[in-house]
Amino acid sequence: MSIEINYPPKLKAISIHAPHAYAICLGIKKDEYRSQPTNCRGWVLIHASQSKQSDDYFADYGIEPTKVKRGAIIGAVKIINCVGFSGDYAYQLANPIKFSRPVEGVKGKQAIFWGAKTDVEKIAFTLASEQIREYLLR
Repeated sequence: MSIEINYPPKLKAISIHAPHAYAICLGIKKDEYRSQPTNCRGWVLIHASQSKQSDDYFADYGIEPTKVKRGAIIGAVKIINCVGFSGDYAYQLANPIKFSRPVEGVKGKQAIFWGAKTDVEKIAFTLASEQIREYLLR
């Protein structure tokens, strides 16, 4: 099976520990806090990282940890603003989407926002952007 690579060239992803990634995609978490500001606005893919460091937060969000995918692009959200907050920066989020078909087998990156460079990432971004389009066309 071949796939036509087709996603917006400026589309980026952000890797987030799984509890927070799912909380964002479910609309529970409205801000993502980082130590650096961003000028990034618009759609960003949400990648649930493999880390289990924050797993205690699943209970706080009411999310069942056995039902999550890690190392996957699980959804998307729009970044609408970035404001300073207690020495950090709050990326204000809107229009969360939790994908019905998480794109698995995707390694995250340490960079705050990362784009598709490898063939696997380009396919993953294409599959993810198709789900954003499906959501917007409903």
